[in-house]
Amino acid sequence: MIRNFAVVGPGHATRERLTTALAAAPDMAVYRIGRGADPLPVSASFDPADQSGCRSLLDWFERGAPSGAVLLVDDWELCAGLDPELVTTVDWIAAFGPPRGVQVVVTARKWASLPDLLRRHLHGEATDFLALHGIEADLTGINQRDLKAAIGSDARGWPVYLDVTTCGSCAGPAAQREQLLLAALLGLMATHSSQHLNLALFDMKNIGVFDGLDAAPHVALALTGEDDDETLERFRDGLTAEVARRREHTGEPLPALLVCIDSAEVLLERVPGYQGVLGLLTAGRALGLHVLFSGDTFPVSHPPAWPSAIPPHDLEEWADVLPGSLVGTGPPAHEPALPPLPQDLTLDTLPPGGIGVLDLPLEQRREVLFPGFTDQPKHGAIVGKAGTGKTTTLRTLAALLGDDLARFQFLDGPGEPLDLQRHIIVTAYNWDQVPPFIRENLAFGIEFRLEDPSTSLVDAELAAEVPDLPGFCLSVPHGLHAQIARP
Repeated sequence: MIRNFAVVGPGHATRERLTTALAAAPDMAVYRIGRGADPLPVSASFDPADQSGCRSLLDWFERGAPSGAVLLVDDWELCAGLDPELVTTVDWIAAFGPPRGVQVVVTARKWASLPDLLRRHLHGEATDFLALHGIEADLTGINQRDLKAAIGSDARGWPVYLDVTTCGSCAGPAAQREQLLLAALLGLMATHSSQHLNLALFDMKNIGVFDGLDAAPHVALALTGEDDDETLERFRDGLTAEVARRREHTGEPLPALLVCIDSAEVLLERVPGYQGVLGLLTAGRALGLHVLFSGDTFPVSHPPAWPSAIPPHDLEEWADVLPGSLVGTGPPAHEPALPPLPQDLTLDTLPPGGIGVLDLPLEQRREVLFPGFTDQPKHGAIVGKAGTGKTTTLRTLAALLGDDLARFQFLDGPGEPLDLQRHIIVTAYNWDQVPPFIRENLAFGIEFRLEDPSTSLVDAELAAEVPDLPGFCLSVPHGLHAQIARP
């Protein structure tokens, strides 16, 4: 069957495709309108600026060129720019030529170059991933704002687009949905700057659906089912904070955040608190927040159908290349949550006067912890089970105080007389061992892991979350997780 074609892509790619097609049909006589020498085996070539020559060729095709003749309009944008009537003429030849065995082939660098009038008679063919998305090899043209991208081609070869603001679910076997999601996310990355789009990726069954994508500047977080509960909880809090941040900055052009969760049921089973967070995210489109669920089955009752499309032939190659190639094309994604507190914090890494770091995940930031001794409040207490870092904290505090150390009395455990004229800092296994006058006048309180979290002075639930590791604690009275530096 004779078909008219639009071959879209960079010059070298369209040449390769046409060379292959002509080699398979040696009896075709190709008449080309295009500029410059061409390696294709053509019967004749006319420069588009040669108006009389081109007109004679087009008249010949309109009058009835013999079967097997091919009209090749090579670089549509160039040729149509020199002949405004070209679209009408080629449209006529494309409409009536195939029944006579006459074919029209058009090359273009981008889909947008081809007029709708002509498209109805052409089968499209993107030569590669970049051609499908209408961008150049130097990755220019990645500044779209709507959340739509081509995910492949339809039966006629024209691009099929997915709009993630209207299609929130992708279901199917792991290998199938991996291909679907890969096409969608790579397409979004290729056409949207990280200035306009950020991604949060959850692969909860570890099928590798998002592997390698985190190299792109668009990716704010990439978690899998192998991450521990503490990490998942941190990002739960971070996403909650992201909703609050966007509510506070509604007038600012923040990038859209697309949260992609594969096998959400696993995430909700491990950290039930995500149920409320996902509710906030799915209701946050006005804030630029969008959620894309994927899994073996649809997690919602009547999801919009995922468009059917044939992915570009070199999708897997671009999956390996594209994320890293995008580094530097836009700013790094805003991180909704910082990584867990470090285990190797030392005093020399902090500003003068700081003894540790406060963790504020609901504000997406950290602060330096300062002891804050004054006349009122005056004293300090360091509480925790054995081996949590109480004595080390006293040494850190002594190094921090320096020449002011004489104004302080350090008591590493009970049993010494108290000098009420000085600031007193005591260590204890629990708060009952701390004298009431110190508890009521705390300028500096540290609660490491307790033998019994229910005895916490801060909060029993928070106390149970404190890692059983030296230096990790809750700060009193802030009630925040903190890390104390080593001296």
